[in-house]
Amino acid sequence: RALATLAVQDRETSRYLLFDEHGELCGRQTGRDGTADMVRPATEIKALAFSGVHVISPRLLPMISEDGVFSIITTYLRLAGQKERIQAFRADEYYWRDLGKPEHVLQAQIDVAKQRLQL
Repeated sequence: RALATLAVQDRETSRYLLFDEHGELCGRQTGRDGTADMVRPATEIKALAFSGVHVISPRLLPMISEDGVFSIITTYLRLAGQKERIQAFRADEYYWRDLGKPEHVLQAQIDVAKQRLQL
């Protein structure tokens, strides 16, 4: 029943989303030692990397008020600050790779050849 569910992993990145003890979005952080930008209070915080994969409820679409080009994370943070449920899905056990660059596609091919993932 979340407004959006985000596939996240516990891995190194330059940008983290922050989730509370219930796996709900409560802020973001740039870098592991960066300052947290909290949109709502939390007693326990887990910094996780967003994979770019998300499932959204149709209820989300009319709630988007940002104009022009914007990051959907801006919308998620705004809505989480308004007590909407933006939920984490822990995808740590799954193989994820950004395929936006030729060298990343090559690495995926190597990973398949070395059976680092199941097809």
